[in-house]
Amino acid sequence: MSVEMFAPAWYYVGKVHEEYQQQIEELFKPFIDNPDNFSDNVGWNCKVLTSFQHANNNQAPWTQWLECLRPQVDEFMDELQPLTDIEIIPQEAWVNKYHRGDHQEYHDHAVPQCNLSMVYFHTLTPGEKSNFKFYNNSHSLYKSCGLVDVFNLPTGFAIEPKIEQGSVVIFPSFYPHYVTPNNTDHERITLSGNFWVVPDDKASAKACKIPNP
Repeated sequence: MSVEMFAPAWYYVGKVHEEYQQQIEELFKPFIDNPDNFSDNVGWNCKVLTSFQHANNNQAPWTQWLECLRPQVDEFMDELQPLTDIEIIPQEAWVNKYHRGDHQEYHDHAVPQCNLSMVYFHTLTPGEKSNFKFYNNSHSLYKSCGLVDVFNLPTGFAIEPKIEQGSVVIFPSFYPHYVTPNNTDHERITLSGNFWVVPDDKASAKACKIPNP
């Protein structure tokens, strides 16, 4: 007999090829280097510079970015083996810049017509942790009922994917997650996107459509 796990949560982690990392670097450098494209006043309970819902956000090369990530999206789809032909519809994308002390609060991306989210880790200091963590809601339930006080349970309150510069994480949009403070003097930059995955008789499951955002 043994303790078995059930209803496991999942996420995808892949590494973008260096050639495509370089392309993304060159494509986004003018946008990222322009401070007029970012704001720290978007109503979030955190400290971060973001292009989210900024008037200039549509000037970033989002379509080219998605094309650079297509191999990872295809690999993700192959892993999940869709039950039908699907279409992946981009809803929004944005850049976050974290300086020393910057962080992002506990949140999720569960909004209408959004069921899949993605984060690309554009700039990380070698050896630095991404500080991106999923929050395990079940841990709160174990804690509230007292089981964590009496058993060494195979669960924790946070899960931190193994990430390096050039990594991409894909996950269900309802997953709560957060970013702990940047404790270095090096800027940390991420590119994120939300998507709506729906059945589509005209799309190919293995070569999914990625229209313009």
